[in-house]
Amino acid sequence: MFEALLIAFPLISGIILGMGVLWMQAPFFVLARRSVGLLDILISDLEEDDKFAAVNKATNATVVALGKTVAFLAVVLGATAWTYWYLPGMFWADTLSAGWKFGVFTGGTVLPFLYPRKKKSAYGAMAQLFHHLILDHYHIGKALLKRQIKGVEHPVESGAVSAVLVTGLARAGTTALVRTLSERGPFRSLDYSNMPVLLAPRLWAKFYRPSRKEQQERAHGDGIKVGLASVEALEEYFFKVVTGDRFVKKDRLVRHELSAEENEQYRRYFKSLCKDGEVYLAKNNNAVLRLPSLLAQNPDMKVFVLVREPLEHAYSLYKQHLKFSKEQAEDPFVLTYMNWLGHHEFGQGQLPFDLGALGDERDREKLDFWLERWVEYYSYAQGLGGVEFIRYEEFLARPSQVVERIAKATGMTINAEDIPVFEKTPEVPSGFSPELASMAQRVYEGLG
Repeated sequence: MFEALLIAFPLISGIILGMGVLWMQAPFFVLARRSVGLLDILISDLEEDDKFAAVNKATNATVVALGKTVAFLAVVLGATAWTYWYLPGMFWADTLSAGWKFGVFTGGTVLPFLYPRKKKSAYGAMAQLFHHLILDHYHIGKALLKRQIKGVEHPVESGAVSAVLVTGLARAGTTALVRTLSERGPFRSLDYSNMPVLLAPRLWAKFYRPSRKEQQERAHGDGIKVGLASVEALEEYFFKVVTGDRFVKKDRLVRHELSAEENEQYRRYFKSLCKDGEVYLAKNNNAVLRLPSLLAQNPDMKVFVLVREPLEHAYSLYKQHLKFSKEQAEDPFVLTYMNWLGHHEFGQGQLPFDLGALGDERDREKLDFWLERWVEYYSYAQGLGGVEFIRYEEFLARPSQVVERIAKATGMTINAEDIPVFEKTPEVPSGFSPELASMAQRVYEGLG
């Protein structure tokens, strides 16, 4: 009995240390983010007065975070030492051998790590921290971008295509088309292996060489499997950084023009991804916000806009909105991740495109809200010059013909043979305005 009581003290001491290490995660992560935030401001190009004020504020926040971390660590280490060395002697003579005592202490330290904890996110704590440290700080992003594009040239060759952009309202089939093209042509794109160092993928590739096999169905639940080699809509982070989010408003995304300097950076950026003979391929559903200036400044870019039957399309958006809203409520990091990448298509962070004619419906749990988004998007896109529309239904039924059409339009060699037909069962939604549906149908019939 006496020995058992003596063993309890080093065991409890180890448990305190183990739990303390786990609890230290929160203050340590805050300290790490504050410290990198301070660095971000120090390397910024803010005006001197603004920079001085921002540095003072960030320094104070960092010092406070450091003080809390040190204080928490002191408490944990103090409680551990007190329980291990002094507490046993206050009640009984500490007669345990040093080996026994340390062994029990080590076992106690491990126990808190063995206790099953409910997994709250698909991303681990360290992965989330790393994403925050990189993606939260635009000035660091600009420094990484500067390194990525240093010395990169981007000549415009007569008749040649240097970039292909696939866009459209979300759920229009852009992912399927881009993946088909990337597998069959001389394309280079951003993919998941570039996360989170999106603005310096060449540098990141020196440190991170993951397995690139496809792994699991993507979060949309639509049967498309993704892995680290999967092309995805990742270039929007570039536009967020170089524009300072000037197109992201509290309740909408607004149209904007790229300056000559911003477009110059964009060209050098996508050229930096490509080797000789490769063409940059991007999927970006937000491109409509800046398409006129993109097309005007990049005559060697080809743009293809996917368009889908409006009722089915609106219903798909509606279902994704409900799905992601639920997931983001359960795992807030999903919302943070989507906001970083400018994915405001659905979910709690949904922001409509302001293309000059925002509709009246504001209830995102009504199908009419999504029908209005469809009408606004494609009515605006219909008036754009220099883009080519591709029907989603045609791509599903005759993918080889669609790829051949793209190859002809771009003058590129793309293998269009034996592309499997995409099986898709149309869904018939209900609960929408017949007048709005008729308006959408008229726009649809005028496209393609």
